[in-house]
Amino acid sequence: MRTWHEVRNATPWTSGLLPGDLVDVPHAAAAPRLLESARAHGWWGVRLDLGESADKPSFFAACARDLRLPPYFGRNWDALWDCLSDDTLLPAEGRRLVVVDRWRLFAERAPGDWTTARKLLRDAADRWRDTGSPLVVLIRI
Repeated sequence: MRTWHEVRNATPWTSGLLPGDLVDVPHAAAAPRLLESARAHGWWGVRLDLGESADKPSFFAACARDLRLPPYFGRNWDALWDCLSDDTLLPAEGRRLVVVDRWRLFAERAPGDWTTARKLLRDAADRWRDTGSPLVVLIRI
């Protein structure tokens, strides 16, 4: 897994298209500042706030809320994968960013589910890697 440096100054946005990936970002700027910078450089972006997530059901609730998933979202791993890999649900064009924020409670209380969530997010980023609409997932650490 790569680490992403200089996020605080938003230099990665100006260097062009980042490859799709899941990236742990040490000492990153606050999520709103990251998203503001990304949007200023033409990215679609959203914050996935897991601050209230202590178990799998609350994780899926946060995903439904923050990722604006459709009402029929089944709140399970397969349904989340379907939503993240379906080009009708994420913005169809442009570079896309998900900033995962305040995840530690979920990781501590449900470590197996946190591992599964990270893998699913990485797989979703990989799915979009070589397309015109890459997905980058940043995890603020």
